[in-house]
Amino acid sequence: MKGFALLVAALAGAALLYVTTAVGGQQAGPSRAEFNALKKQVATLKKDDNAIQAVLGACFTSGIPIIQYDGYESRATDGTTFITTGLDVAQQGDTPTMYLLDVGQACAQVINTAKLKLHGLEFARPSTTRR
Repeated sequence: MKGFALLVAALAGAALLYVTTAVGGQQAGPSRAEFNALKKQVATLKKDDNAIQAVLGACFTSGIPIIQYDGYESRATDGTTFITTGLDVAQQGDTPTMYLLDVGQACAQVINTAKLKLHGLEFARPSTTRR
């Protein structure tokens, strides 16, 4: 009998908690204009997501093993030379420190379109030779 009374008390407490925390009225939804604006944003995001997924699936398929080597001679703009480090394709038996994505020219053009342009990246080809 005590177990039944405890169960009834627990159910009554749960019901009281539900009633006191339940939202009192129906909430208003978005207006027609807000709904259409959100719908347009979702469509744009889906389109961008599909484009990015296509680029990732088609272009990012292989990486080139790269390692940083010491002993490269480089020429400064004033004509002086200095010894520095440089990145190069890892030789057989070397442990690569990073991988560069090999995307090819066609995929690079897709990546560099207005919507997918990777801003802030500059590609330099310094005049360096390994010693």
